[in-house]
Amino acid sequence: MNNYETKCGGKINVTHQGWNHLKAHPDVLVHLEEAISKIRLPATPQKIEFEVDMGRIVGRQGIIETAPVDAKERTLFAIRANRKLPSRVASMNTAGSETTRMVVIAKPGRIKNQYDLITSWIGTFAKKEPWDSSIATRSQFEECLNFWRSIALVYQPDVMGPIFESSWTDVLSLAESPFARP
Repeated sequence: MNNYETKCGGKINVTHQGWNHLKAHPDVLVHLEEAISKIRLPATPQKIEFEVDMGRIVGRQGIIETAPVDAKERTLFAIRANRKLPSRVASMNTAGSETTRMVVIAKPGRIKNQYDLITSWIGTFAKKEPWDSSIATRSQFEECLNFWRSIALVYQPDVMGPIFESSWTDVLSLAESPFARP
């Protein structure tokens, strides 16, 4: 387990689970320590979601805007490393725009002033994928689905399986979430 110091002297640990999640975002690793060093932890322990401006270009956005698709419309999907369900992807040879931003999401750990990394990626905030089992309400589910109807991940063959056609309706039929039935 690695841990990195925050601007306020706290720590963000990268646990085994965190490393597994980062396998889908390998471009983050070279910048993670610096991004965490810019974060101030809140006084009251709570889940944190920071969009950190690194002050220089650190990579390309992993998502792009698309024309909205209907939940039943066929579109492109791929399964990312260490994910059980597919993500909507753009066609091959699509690139995101250059960015100076990086997202870091963590939750309070067992030790005071220490957090455990949930995930991190190059780019700006994004909504949870609509099949995410941590979605708590129907309105949150609808918000996430609407977001991903007009957003797609940039396809990265080194961290994703092959591209295939499906629909959000078909993908969500595989989800465990009680809301994942559009």
